[in-house]
Amino acid sequence: MPDLLQIHKALADETRLRLLRLLSRSPLNVNEVIDILRMGQSRISRHLRILAEAGLVTRRREGTWIYYERSPDPEEKLVADMLLLVGEHERALPYFEADMQRMEAAIERRRQQTRSFFDSRRDGDELRHQSLEGAYYRQVALSLLPDHCDTILDLGTGSGLLLPALLERANKVIAVDASSTMLDLARVSAGADVDRCDFRLGDLEHLPVRDGEANAVMACMVLHHVSTPAVAMEEAHRALGEGGELDIVDLARHEDESLRELADLWLGFQPAEMRRWLKASGFDVEHANAVAPEGTANDTAEIRLITFTGRKPWQQQQPPNQHARRRKTATRATAAAKPARTTTK
Repeated sequence: MPDLLQIHKALADETRLRLLRLLSRSPLNVNEVIDILRMGQSRISRHLRILAEAGLVTRRREGTWIYYERSPDPEEKLVADMLLLVGEHERALPYFEADMQRMEAAIERRRQQTRSFFDSRRDGDELRHQSLEGAYYRQVALSLLPDHCDTILDLGTGSGLLLPALLERANKVIAVDASSTMLDLARVSAGADVDRCDFRLGDLEHLPVRDGEANAVMACMVLHHVSTPAVAMEEAHRALGEGGELDIVDLARHEDESLRELADLWLGFQPAEMRRWLKASGFDVEHANAVAPEGTANDTAEIRLITFTGRKPWQQQQPPNQHARRRKTATRATAAAKPARTTTK
């Protein structure tokens, strides 16, 4: 357990304070930190080790990659208090503008990597992977949605295979994707109801959507492609009207690095971090579940899904029951589960 002296020693260095400032915004791997701070690997690794030993940063392994981030939920109040104090005075440190610009450039390279991959695809079949079946996770996603609402926002709509089902639940669907190629494929997938779809080109961390424009947001198998998933959740919260919901279907943490071939930036997520991001974005977590392919136990399936629903709270008293959606249970998504084999959205 870090003591006061150890924490103060860890913070008594300009480089380590700059590192904390960076890692409070997004997890970064060592190579990204080297590029941002323009320092050698051994120096960066030493500073990260000191911060980690003091409980100020944590390590996150993504297959063969290791990401560092500022400790999200420190158990020790002393650590939490010091992190809060450093955050309040971060602009007093040197190189603020330069560090922020280089960090944004590093994050943009992640986004560009994803955009380039999807822009190069010409057929939804090119997005397939042997471990997951698209029909399976789309069925799970639909089990989370309300029976009907006015406007659904589909994050990372991809080739649009979910759009026909979404149009059965909504008067209008806003389909957002960072790839113009994917939006072209999605227009075809929408079929005869394409006029009820509003296709918008944009990043999920900077949604081209007005505040409160949607009643429900669907994030189906997309957050593992997003450079900073927590920021995407904040944007989803902004785009929702009061009482609206964000429904998430994504990969649970796994070790299948072959999925990086499909532009996966993250090898799934832990339920605890998904819940933490939702709460930090302002959502009330109403549903959380882990779904394994049929015939396997949750602790033995190679690839599992996690599902979450976050509700944007009402600022005033909730309106009459006719506006309230049906209640979800954890078993509904599980009942939709079938053996899985594709990642085409």
